[in-house]
Amino acid sequence: MSVIVGTFHLSPEFFIRTRLHNQCTVNGCDGDCCGEGVAATLYEAARIKAHAHELQPYLVEPFNFDSWALSRAADISTPVLNENKPGEQCWFQRQNRLCALHSLALDKGMPVSSIKPYFCLFFPLTLVDLDINVTEIAVDGKAYDTCLVETEHETYLFRQFETELRRVIGDTNYQELLRRYPD
Repeated sequence: MSVIVGTFHLSPEFFIRTRLHNQCTVNGCDGDCCGEGVAATLYEAARIKAHAHELQPYLVEPFNFDSWALSRAADISTPVLNENKPGEQCWFQRQNRLCALHSLALDKGMPVSSIKPYFCLFFPLTLVDLDINVTEIAVDGKAYDTCLVETEHETYLFRQFETELRRVIGDTNYQELLRRYPD
């Protein structure tokens, strides 16, 4: 059963003590989660396309933004470089494995959320429909292969995703989790 905090349902996996830790905070992000591109909305694609010229210097290879397939709103994803070949990756992943969208936002003093798709901002978390109008926040299955590494220290998994959870459930609800599940 979900753990409910405020109006949010959280997966029970967050509240089992584990030795898994978020590698991005332990060793730094290696970008493996971006290997196949990500889902994006039509609105997110439009926001990215508005910065097409500024993004080009950040990309491994130039991208023709006019070729980005956006005709099926339910099937939009970020473009993929070397699709179905060795070295497949999101086109926005830089040589250093970090995100070009994120880098551009930081360099220009823009909020990262103004250009980066929600999927990216939320990952390694995901939303799971439990029932009509009931959605649970969970750890994305891909995160177990790309973002989570085993360490010696045991803790609750929700603590590993503090930044992402605070972004979604807010500080007050996160503080409630800390109160309910002290380390």
